[in-house]
Amino acid sequence: MKKQIALVFLLLLIATPNISHASNRFSNSPRLPEPMVFDLVLPLGAHKGEYEFNSMGQYDFEEDHVLTNPEFEYAYADGYGIEVEFPMENTSLHAYKIALQGTLEFLNTSKFIHGWQYIAEYIKDTKEFENDLLYIFGYQFNERWSTLNMTGIRLTDVRSEGHSEGLVNGNLFYTFSKNLILGLEVNWESRPHRPNNLLVMPQLHIQAAKHVKIQLGFGMKRAHHENFPHAATRVIFGF
Repeated sequence: MKKQIALVFLLLLIATPNISHASNRFSNSPRLPEPMVFDLVLPLGAHKGEYEFNSMGQYDFEEDHVLTNPEFEYAYADGYGIEVEFPMENTSLHAYKIALQGTLEFLNTSKFIHGWQYIAEYIKDTKEFENDLLYIFGYQFNERWSTLNMTGIRLTDVRSEGHSEGLVNGNLFYTFSKNLILGLEVNWESRPHRPNNLLVMPQLHIQAAKHVKIQLGFGMKRAHHENFPHAATRVIFGF
């Protein structure tokens, strides 16, 4: 656990020299919708001082579990954020999770934006560490259509008995208005020597009030060569 925390702070220190530029330098970059299930640490290009409290609730039909994950996200500089999360299964704390995210400054345009995310998670029951490293990229096609995508790798217990997984998250969004967005999210975990996992989640994003957003989704999860329905909702308080 101590090594995991040290790695997180090392990444934070690596990012710190890049945050001393003029304020709001991502103002001309697109502000894209976020996926519901594979959550970002605030949108790419978030301004310093932005923060949000949110939690997603999922019903896992495969395991007959209710999953929740209360979390806090904060932009400590323009384009850079940190997140603390507490995943739960039913009423029991399942894991401790911390994430760092940065927005890359080169190649950005008024339509394209990209960045990275690192996630460290300690799973209580199995005493395993999971480390995710992802590249994030998004594009605003026009005022209605946009996409945001992630690809990377997950390393679990970086030791001889550990294993790795390929991660892909793809999203297509259609913006009806500033208060209503329709999205399709696909999460794929490529797991060598084990069955792959796939989640396809159509979803609605509703701006219910100035600081309140509600996301709703119902889709399909494929695990162990079987298909299961999967329901999720996320409530976000953003400031």
